[in-house]
Amino acid sequence: MKYLSILVFLPFCFHAQLNLKGIVLDEITGQVIPYANIGIVGKPVGTVSNELGEYSLILNPSLLSDSIKVSCIGYKEAAYLTSEFLKKDRISLARAAQQLAEVEIVSKKFRHLVLGTKKYSTNNCSGFADISGNWKGSETAVFIKNKKTVYFETFSFYVIQNKYPDSLLFRLMFYERIPGRIKGKINENENWVGPTFLTQAIIFKLAIKQGEFTLPLHSFNIKTSNDFFISLECLMDEMEINKFCYAGSAETGSFFKVKAFSKWHKTQGSGNRKSGGGADFKLGVAY
Repeated sequence: MKYLSILVFLPFCFHAQLNLKGIVLDEITGQVIPYANIGIVGKPVGTVSNELGEYSLILNPSLLSDSIKVSCIGYKEAAYLTSEFLKKDRISLARAAQQLAEVEIVSKKFRHLVLGTKKYSTNNCSGFADISGNWKGSETAVFIKNKKTVYFETFSFYVIQNKYPDSLLFRLMFYERIPGRIKGKINENENWVGPTFLTQAIIFKLAIKQGEFTLPLHSFNIKTSNDFFISLECLMDEMEINKFCYAGSAETGSFFKVKAFSKWHKTQGSGNRKSGGGADFKLGVAY
């Protein structure tokens, strides 16, 4: 009977999901690292640690031979074989070397410019890429052409509806463009979005039910002279597009990824509502 029991339960054990739980900490101070990204490299599997640095990630045993990464702005990225990662419940990240911010003295007056959308498409409801209703760690981005040295002042987007009673949590990201990956034929196996040029995380809460939301960016000292991407990352667990969505244009190409370390994908905006859906992101800059 003992052997029979083992044979009966083996199929169940083989298909059982693995529930990984732990905490992400600063390697030196031991302080918790909130909103760190954890995920399988190249696959739509991942999560984000909460404000206490805690995470919970459900994995299929078939992913044990894959690599898993942990990252947060201001820290060096850590990578593990998934089979080793599941043995850990405390992940320590080392701080990245910080470059001193440049101090520029200018005598001329700044001019102001709006990059991105000039007018919100409030009749087109947009959201995030979805896996069973879980938007946590999902990002949506738009490409911005830029030929000047610009200083970021404000980020804005238009909330069409927000039916959630509590404040929602998001992370704003800016990424470099990988040269030569925007023009020409779209290859789904290519990546267009490069590394971030942020030196600190931009995390904000949103409570408005409808209308334009604007986030001041002066204190982050962000500037660039190149083309770049604006990306919004959802840090909430269960959300539905019929309860929250923002303005987006069907004619605008959208770049998106489902989880932190999954591949970026692109929808080609061409005036056809089935192929566009890029977010109406507005960036106020000075130059």
